[in-house]
Amino acid sequence: MKSEFNYELKPGVKVRFIQNKQFKSVQMMISFIHELKNERELASRTLLAGILESSSAAYPNQHAITLKLAELYGATFGANTEVEGNLSLLNFVYSFVAPEYLKAGQSLLDESVDFLNQIIFHPRMENGMFKPEVFERQRTNLKTYIQGIVDNKQSEALVHVQRSYFDDPIQQNTPYGTETDYQELTNQDIVAAYDQMLRRDQVQITVMGDLDLDSLKRSLSKFEFRESARETLYEICYSQAAKDQVKVQTKTESVQQSKLDLIYHLPIDAHQDRMFYAAVVMNALLGGSPQSLLFQNVREKASMAYYAESSYSALRSMVLIQTGIQATNHDSVLTLIKEQIAALQQGDFSAEQLAKIKIELVNERQRMQDSPASSLEQAVLSELLARPLDSATQQNGIQAVTKQDVVAAASQLKLQTEFFLKGGMANGNH
Repeated sequence: MKSEFNYELKPGVKVRFIQNKQFKSVQMMISFIHELKNERELASRTLLAGILESSSAAYPNQHAITLKLAELYGATFGANTEVEGNLSLLNFVYSFVAPEYLKAGQSLLDESVDFLNQIIFHPRMENGMFKPEVFERQRTNLKTYIQGIVDNKQSEALVHVQRSYFDDPIQQNTPYGTETDYQELTNQDIVAAYDQMLRRDQVQITVMGDLDLDSLKRSLSKFEFRESARETLYEICYSQAAKDQVKVQTKTESVQQSKLDLIYHLPIDAHQDRMFYAAVVMNALLGGSPQSLLFQNVREKASMAYYAESSYSALRSMVLIQTGIQATNHDSVLTLIKEQIAALQQGDFSAEQLAKIKIELVNERQRMQDSPASSLEQAVLSELLARPLDSATQQNGIQAVTKQDVVAAASQLKLQTEFFLKGGMANGNH
């Protein structure tokens, strides 16, 4: 049994409290939400999250933070950034033992809020800048991480196909920015990003667990949020018009396994109800499951791919298909992929196939509701979309999808971009 409470802590700072006894811990996420204006913000906000996560004035290094978390009976903490459609979320994620599992009368709520307040509002500064060694260490770590993405050929192909497809430079990049961004960002840039975050960002505080509402309100009121004019959030879902001409790009590298990636425009986003779930089921049937057409027909029966999968982004109105293949099989694989999509559009799949896919999707949702982290992320996204996304709602939406719904969703797919990372000895682009 759970109850939900929503209120505004300060203008632009919203609280959503999901009161339940499902988990032995209390989950808390503080999300600073900003509509991205340029691609460089991807890197600056990611670097800022890394700096704030690693130290503060009260906890000057990772060791001090670890000791404090141990003192709080093994509380967990982390900071991260994510991109949801047009929005950037800089999250502080925290969990601690629920009062029920402590000594009578004991609660970690006040101490937890104080810890997070120190981390968020009292960073480790020196002469108005972040501690130089902290800044440099985090910047180096992220440059290395970005280089690792580029060195992974599956990730490299994904970046290339996104750059070919998206009109918006923000959507073209990884959610963490580029290596060039990290080389150019200065300590002063990150201090400015931090100040803007505190003044400008909308804030969503999501708390889930067995707590007393009045106690929670008293504790959260201790956060030092500024009284400022925060930006109004606009549309979370990114969209762009479909184009009539397919972009085709090939890059040759000395790699053994070639990558063929495609992006299809699908004008169904997360705001739509019935068709959103139809698109979810359609994607699972296409390539989002071991029971899917791409997996069964391209990878297993034809033995034409090392992997063949699809993913649907309801926040970007697109379906991405990724395959790992032999370069000589390019034309055959492309034909097979198009045949699987045509089969969905023509309803050439059985009721049994559809039923199995729906059962698999429902089981996934049931497993997600048993995960505190997944439940928390679901609650935050639900708030941003202003629509219910709890496990029961999603299961009902999936179960209601018919064969006709899947055909209707598949019929709206329109190929936009092909990128082929071709294995070979020569280097170059075409």
